[in-house]
Amino acid sequence: MTNSTDVAVVRMNAYLNLRLIERCRELENLIDESSTAELQLVFPALIDSIFGLTNKIGWGLHNISLTKNPHEYEAFLNFLGPTGPIFSLCYKLLPDCYLKYDFPVSYLPTKIRTMLEEGIIPPFYSDKLKDDQSSRLPQVLSMNPYEYYIFHFAYHLTNPWLQLQPTENVWMNWETIYVQLANLYLQHFLPRDNSTVLPLIGPYVKKIPPRKLMQTPEAKRFQTPRILRTILSPVSINTQGTPQQQCLSQVWRSETVVQVFLDFWLEYTEEEKLISPLDSRLPPSLPRRHSIHSGEHIRLVRAFIKTLHEFANSSRGDKSAMDELKRIILPSVQGKIYTFLRKAIHHWPLDSSFRLILEAWLSFIQPWRYVRKFCSEGNLEGDERGKINDPSRWMSFVANNLLAYTAIFEQLLPRFIRTDLVAPKNALMLFRVTKVFSQPHLAEMLIETESCMDDANVSRGGKITATQWSAIVKQQILELEGPNYKYNPMFSESTISKIIWFLSTIKQAHLTATSIVEALEKRRLEKKIFLTIWEFFNGEESSTDDIGLTDRKKVPGFLLNSQQQIIEIFQIRLEDTPRVAIVADQEYHDSILSTSFSHQSQFDSSVDTHRPGVFVRIQEERHQFRYIEYMGDPEVQPVRSNECAFLVRTLYKICEIINSKYEREITNSYWRNDMIGRMAKRILQPPTIVRCLPKRTSKGFTLAQESELSPRLSLRILASYNFLVILILSILVFRFFEYGTYMYIFCLICWTFYTLIETAFMKLKLLFIFFQITYFFNPYFVWL
Repeated sequence: MTNSTDVAVVRMNAYLNLRLIERCRELENLIDESSTAELQLVFPALIDSIFGLTNKIGWGLHNISLTKNPHEYEAFLNFLGPTGPIFSLCYKLLPDCYLKYDFPVSYLPTKIRTMLEEGIIPPFYSDKLKDDQSSRLPQVLSMNPYEYYIFHFAYHLTNPWLQLQPTENVWMNWETIYVQLANLYLQHFLPRDNSTVLPLIGPYVKKIPPRKLMQTPEAKRFQTPRILRTILSPVSINTQGTPQQQCLSQVWRSETVVQVFLDFWLEYTEEEKLISPLDSRLPPSLPRRHSIHSGEHIRLVRAFIKTLHEFANSSRGDKSAMDELKRIILPSVQGKIYTFLRKAIHHWPLDSSFRLILEAWLSFIQPWRYVRKFCSEGNLEGDERGKINDPSRWMSFVANNLLAYTAIFEQLLPRFIRTDLVAPKNALMLFRVTKVFSQPHLAEMLIETESCMDDANVSRGGKITATQWSAIVKQQILELEGPNYKYNPMFSESTISKIIWFLSTIKQAHLTATSIVEALEKRRLEKKIFLTIWEFFNGEESSTDDIGLTDRKKVPGFLLNSQQQIIEIFQIRLEDTPRVAIVADQEYHDSILSTSFSHQSQFDSSVDTHRPGVFVRIQEERHQFRYIEYMGDPEVQPVRSNECAFLVRTLYKICEIINSKYEREITNSYWRNDMIGRMAKRILQPPTIVRCLPKRTSKGFTLAQESELSPRLSLRILASYNFLVILILSILVFRFFEYGTYMYIFCLICWTFYTLIETAFMKLKLLFIFFQITYFFNPYFVWL
């Protein structure tokens, strides 16, 4: 006889086959109607389906966005939100302290797995490990339902199977439901307004089994400590009252979110270190993680850093457990954030997407921007928001994170020297960095902190005594960079000499950018009339430059301000700069001006016409376009900007009916060699080869396929705005000369028949022209 648990599992499996919106609604009803015993088996299967642990696809958290899938987006938001049914299910199962679910150790970040293999047990994982009786090595983590969900959600971002899917543009893939859910979790479990983490649940007491931890010299440096291991000890739980127990339950959930997101999202392991002994026991089909993170990943890291700053800055100074977490959270995680940013910057390619990791770094080194009063008061000007009004308050953070300011700045300096600063996005990135470091009091705090080091070759004084930070800075360098690291002060003579050389590079880029803007403005004025006509018929102008004139006009200002800010930061005197003549880069200038404002020139230079397929213009960013090869059916390619969408779809349906009904007659007419065949070739589209690229399915990748479309009728050209404008203008001309509509239709039919007859008798026409030429040159031939 089937019991109720089996019925609940059967119902869940049936609901998982429904469409997403109905699936979420039915699963919500199942969670509300079922008992705890019935949901114990439903929960792990549901998590497996959501995050694609078995089918390697899941519910598409990285693909669903508000703009493309608004209804599915809202359904996901309600179902997986921090107060939605999925968390209600977790809290429903949580009171049973003996109910545990296994999370494979192979899913953990590489560094955590390596530590477990070496016997170094991070305190956060000490109560979750379950050893394999045969190998005596940990194979799974045993955790409660809440932890089980949070671990799988964090792992979903770094799941190597999902990284095999085609990656979208890093600038466009940031409105997904996964990003929104991550932001909601951070806002809910790390409240920045001192609100309570809802719902209120009873204190969850973890039974930590006795385990002998191996202590090695490297343990302190690499282990991930439990953030609140002191205030969450059994002694403190037993000695506190009911309000404190409620606060501890909030802290436990908040700490779990911070620790799990920190371990999974802020791990950066080089390629040669991606394989560990545990990986050798995994199935060979398991793919390796990429060492370069996606744009979606970096955006979430930045959101995580900003949330940590806002959460820490909202401390009220009381003695609650939540306030204690706010006070110690940044000191506990700032070392791992620095390591992640430093390695990511080192490996990131030299392209415009570098701004993602750059903005994450700038958010980390500006905690004063995330003070509650600056974020909430609307009467503050944009320039006044988040300034360093009290240097003594932030001196401790600057000293404890000195390497995040100075070491990464020197790491960025060679990159900016090699970068094309005339490009608007690169100029903007440089301006963002110099603007941050030119904030009042920041340079003084950095100088004071560096002055406490014995090997700092800096002779400048400061307003704040920094000798108290000597031990902190040295310990920080030892833990983050190792004993063999040689620190190079940011304000040393060697660094300033590099800065002076860099100023000449900025000056040349400024002159080049100014000359390009002036030349483009002059060309635009010269071709203003032509461009107006062209844009009227073909939309906005485009050039092979791929950068709008509006963006290029901003570059000289960015570079000029960056140059002035660098001089102020390092207090460089005018006589220190080299006395050399700096001129614009003429070769670069000429390469930009050699572009054409013609759409046809853009098309010719962007595609290889010898390759098969149709080329479609797509927008990558706000002002950038590129052409991709469209190898599908030309009739179903996306509607272009110079086409009427309604007419395209209507004419396509009409042609589809005609082509399917008269397919044999159309094909036979096209391949005839007489006059009808030549007329058919003039009207019909020729045979086309359509290529279907491999697609990812639940059973793997499909095979690439090719098919040939037979000759067919296509009226899509009638849906273009160019044709419609010509049609309307011709009607107006006939109206102006007082010709009726019937005369216009008659002339249009005559012109159509003339075109067809001309095509049909093309051979006779060519023969007639040949005889004319022969007759014309006949006297010349006779004279010879």
